[in-house]
Amino acid sequence: MLWTYTGDPMDSEKDALRFHLGDTDQNDQQLSDHEINYLLQLHGGNVYLATADAARTLAGQFSRQSDKQVGDLRLSLSQKADQYWQLARKMELQGHKRATPYAGGISKSDKKKQKDREDRVQPGFKRDMMENPSVARADDVEVRRR
Repeated sequence: MLWTYTGDPMDSEKDALRFHLGDTDQNDQQLSDHEINYLLQLHGGNVYLATADAARTLAGQFSRQSDKQVGDLRLSLSQKADQYWQLARKMELQGHKRATPYAGGISKSDKKKQKDREDRVQPGFKRDMMENPSVARADDVEVRRR
């Protein structure tokens, strides 16, 4: 299994995912580089969503294993699974926080920029759309008094 970690999460998305997942110990490798690259590609480079998916994968693996006890020695694999499920929920929330709302048309320059976009859907309504140019407006007609 190809496993690498440089110790610099700012250096690569793969290292950032390993950092968030806690998969940084070469002696206790959880996911291969190929598996991590797959998850990053699947989630469009969103490290948080890829980490959530990786945590769910590991939680599933540990869920299949049972707790064991031999004398005073106890191995609680269900707790590991629970921790990964919690991490998955946390990373999922973090991954969706990256979207920022946009309110267009607040400034004149923004309105012009949006209006000039070639792929913009034309609005269904516009100012003075109900005006009929063949009918004179009340402002244009002199009112005659008898």
